[in-house]
Amino acid sequence: MPTSTFFHLPVEKQKRLLEAARIEFSRTSLQDASIANIVKIAEIPRGSFYQYFKDKEDLYFYYFSSLRKDKERDIEKHIIMANGDLIAGLDLYFSKLVTEVLTGENASFYRHLFMNMDFRASNRVTKDLAVTDKKEHYHKHKEHHEYTERLYNIVDISKINVSNQTEFKWLTQMAMHAFFSSIADGYRQMKVDPNYDIQQTVKQLKMKLHWLRDGAYK
Repeated sequence: MPTSTFFHLPVEKQKRLLEAARIEFSRTSLQDASIANIVKIAEIPRGSFYQYFKDKEDLYFYYFSSLRKDKERDIEKHIIMANGDLIAGLDLYFSKLVTEVLTGENASFYRHLFMNMDFRASNRVTKDLAVTDKKEHYHKHKEHHEYTERLYNIVDISKINVSNQTEFKWLTQMAMHAFFSSIADGYRQMKVDPNYDIQQTVKQLKMKLHWLRDGAYK
């Protein structure tokens, strides 16, 4: 999470730094990304970077969260469109998102994210708490709880086999993992076959959500 100093910067400078993050993290993986490149693109001194972010990972996941904010609102809209049906709403939303993630303007960033995702990164992306700083831990826990509660309140709970918000969180995490694994496989297929039909990824995702909703057994 950025420092308070970052949030006190002019909006234009914040956007410039995030644009530098987009360019560098779209060029290569988090592991191979260079702070030197980021500060050069953003036109800021290297020392200033550490006044705004703890390290490049801090900036990376903040940039990802900036993309995710709009996605969270879209998820809520699609669940409402599906009359509170969680899986139907996620099916509607994820099926559209596949195209954006695989071929949209941020496709290169997402490709490096999904193709180089280790366990810790996976936890960060799916909103599990993988932070050690107590203040940041509290902030993320509160943010995550509020989002889960919003979803819980718009979903028709009578349609799913959960008893409380904790079980509901586990279920949504399973759905998110189905999406992430399908996207990662889609990138692998595109690397092998330039003419790969991304509707095959949509089909794979729909099947996983179908299993999640109805079970894998006949």
